Amino acid sequence: MSLSVKISGRISHKLGSGLWSPFRNNVAVNTAGSALAAGLAALDGKSNSIYHGLGLGRGQWDVDVPNPDKSDVQLVDEFYRKTPTSVNYMVEYSGFHETTAPNPQDELDDPIFATLGSSLLVGRTVEIISGTNAGDVREILSLSGQAVTLDSNLSAVPDATTKFRVAVVSTTPTNVIDVETVFLAAEDNSDGQIREQGLFLGEATQEIDSGTLMSYIRHPVLTKSGSDLTQIWRIKVEVI
Repeated sequence: MSLSVKISGRISHKLGSGLWSPFRNNVAVNTAGSALAAGLAALDGKSNSIYHGLGLGRGQWDVDVPNPDKSDVQLVDEFYRKTPTSVNYMVEYSGFHETTAPNPQDELDDPIFATLGSSLLVGRTVEIISGTNAGDVREILSLSGQAVTLDSNLSAVPDATTKFRVAVVSTTPTNVIDVETVFLAAEDNSDGQIREQGLFLGEATQEIDSGTLMSYIRHPVLTKSGSDLTQIWRIKVEVI
């Protein structure tokens, strides 16, 4: 019996104490399946490490960012990599903001928040997926009843069209994994212009271009200079 799976991923970042960026889709390259298999093969004698690589890319991408090709097996110009800070199974929930009075611009209100509770929610990100705030990503600071307070105002006052998605850590395996990597301000070698990133599995090591590339993204230039860069790479595996 054969089994086909679809591997998809999206990435969001935060520089220093700034805001989280909108999630961007990555490309699951042709080697994604073998990378995932190698990562799961815990007893085959391989290191089975995950590394998050940063790349300079090409300067001309600042005018027009080309999509990666599924045949790519490494970044164009990788200059730094490290193992993730955390890797967690996640469960995704979605809902619509319930209009209440008063209706602060830094608050979302929905019964699902009260159900999940502060221990799962505080410190997690919430993504607005439709309505006037679509694309906004904010961090949850606190929970009161069924309302969460966010780390900054949304683009507009939320209303009943504001649909959100929140992912919380699961204690049991799921098909969604968050790979979070913090490139610290003290890691001078990670400073520079970043236009591409990749997740490497299998026999990946600290050596640039080692391992098997699973997910690859190119994006407008992101400059890291003396500040922390926090990345969340959300991977979803679906049977098709």
